[in-house]
Amino acid sequence: MSKTDFLNNQNPSEELALILKHIGARNPELVSTKAASKYLTDVKGVPTAPSSLEVYRCYGKGPKYKKVGSRIFYTLPWLDEYTDGVEVKVVDPNRA
Repeated sequence: MSKTDFLNNQNPSEELALILKHIGARNPELVSTKAASKYLTDVKGVPTAPSSLEVYRCYGKGPKYKKVGSRIFYTLPWLDEYTDGVEVKVVDPNRA
């Protein structure tokens, strides 16, 4: 499912439901690391591996998160906030 598939939907609650289903999450306030990675990559266009999010947490970088017991969760608004400040550059080594 591409980013435009989500944006073409007129009803915001249906759009949210599609996004949550696509990333494998049930609640926009409790998004796992794996689902956050999928959301950032597929929906927001910021390629991010789950392991990258883990490293970012160690260095105090990346999106805000909350820890419940030993589990880590993100919220969709926090992920959106994070992507607003990320610039993605595509580098073509053939054009150097």
